[in-house]
Amino acid sequence: MKNIKILYSFLLLLAVTISCSVPEGIDGDTSFLNSTSDPAAVSALATITQDNTGKVTLTPRGEGASRFEVYFGDGTAQPAIVNAGSSAVHIYKEGIYKVKVVAIGITGKRTENVQDINVSFRSPENLVVTIENDKAVSKKVNVKATADFALFYDVYFGDVANEVPVKVNNGESTSHVYATAGTYKIKIVSKSGAIKPTNYEVDFAVTAIMAPIASAPTPPTRTSADVIGIYGSKYTNLSGTDFFPDWGQAGQGSSWAEFDLNGDKMLQYIKLSYQGIQFTTTNISSMQYLHMDIWTADVNAIETFLIRSGMEKAVKKNLTANAWNSIDIPLTEFTSQGLSLNDIFQFKFVGDGWAAGTVFIDNIYFYKNPTPASGIQGTWKLAPEAGALKVGPSATDFSWWQNSANDVTTRACLFDDTYVFGSNGTFNNVLGSTTWLEGWQGTSDACGAPVAPHNSAANATYVYDAGAKTITLNGVGAYLGLPKATNSGELTASATVPNSRVYSAELSNGNNTLEVVINFGGGFWYFKLVRV
Repeated sequence: MKNIKILYSFLLLLAVTISCSVPEGIDGDTSFLNSTSDPAAVSALATITQDNTGKVTLTPRGEGASRFEVYFGDGTAQPAIVNAGSSAVHIYKEGIYKVKVVAIGITGKRTENVQDINVSFRSPENLVVTIENDKAVSKKVNVKATADFALFYDVYFGDVANEVPVKVNNGESTSHVYATAGTYKIKIVSKSGAIKPTNYEVDFAVTAIMAPIASAPTPPTRTSADVIGIYGSKYTNLSGTDFFPDWGQAGQGSSWAEFDLNGDKMLQYIKLSYQGIQFTTTNISSMQYLHMDIWTADVNAIETFLIRSGMEKAVKKNLTANAWNSIDIPLTEFTSQGLSLNDIFQFKFVGDGWAAGTVFIDNIYFYKNPTPASGIQGTWKLAPEAGALKVGPSATDFSWWQNSANDVTTRACLFDDTYVFGSNGTFNNVLGSTTWLEGWQGTSDACGAPVAPHNSAANATYVYDAGAKTITLNGVGAYLGLPKATNSGELTASATVPNSRVYSAELSNGNNTLEVVINFGGGFWYFKLVRV
């Protein structure tokens, strides 16, 4: 009987263990791993002790890597296995070695890179240092140092006490963004395996970019009935506008100019205290928004006043420095303060910090949402934002993966693809010379030439059912978002490409936003499209 009791207790414990082995909400579905990319930007930082021992520390690096194999290149048979963030230490004799770093992602995808390391016991010679202010980022300095016999160098940027230097491979570059412009003592220490390093030191003037180096975003095309232009080159503007009426602001040290950026003109209000714009008295009550693009290096916020005879009301907006701020103010933010929009004739701008900073303003206009287009007819592309592509276990849960804001740039070849729904029922994927490719198409996850049949060659049609809220694409190779998403699964290299695909479709924003979802059996892909 005692043995039976012991056996019963063991079985009960086993049952409890099994029933609790999978946390609640985890169903073991790992299909989201199919969307992971190969590791990228693989390399290793190589440093060496200054004691003639040849003791080298290799710190592998790579985006999307969880561990690394490091092959030392000196005949050592087995590689070092290094977790992300860790290093491998190896003793070398003098010489130049080809070190191979293999980055391994969480799915086992591998990317390798081979780089030379120079192990020398001679002090670095012929040190050449380049230090430059970045042309695009304010107060950013780029540094590069190269020397014979060197393996790496330390950089001291000189803006903090007890500074820990940045370590950089010989001949590679590094960057640093300073909090404030000014002159800083930058020190370079070039190192080999020798005891004595080679130093370089200079007082360097770090500069701030005080004017835009790129134009403001181009406004969208609008019908004349949907916009009232004040300033900018996109729309027809009200005539006779005075962009610097004399309200005494010059006595505050303020002034203005029309800044010319390679032929693109914009307003420049210098040492902004208060500044007016005066135009023909205009009824703007049919409009919904005021738009402005503002660039500044040193104004934290701006108040914008709309003025009619005897009354003015303001809305304040914070500004991000060294970038274009595209501001859309709902006109209800003025009318809610009691301002009528029937007879507006002036703007006033007031800077945060009296006569202390400068703003550049372009594309000033009032507008309203366009008259809704009918159905889905027209040209669409993926919304250039985070979350335009998502995948998840249900049509309302896309928690497995979504694109990041950075992907809009790194996958630009995907975000510039267009999807054209013709008025005669035809459908076309317009991909250009490159689009985003994935491993199942016989290549790495990267931009490349479109692969048949997903190469714009499909003789395709579409059916849009507004009542059922579905889009059916007919034609081998026709797709929305990503070609791998079909109603019968995600495509593989050996899969048959279907003749049709059905997406659920939801229009919004005046029929200018289209959200589509496709059920691929193991989950749901979501794509957000916007009209071009």
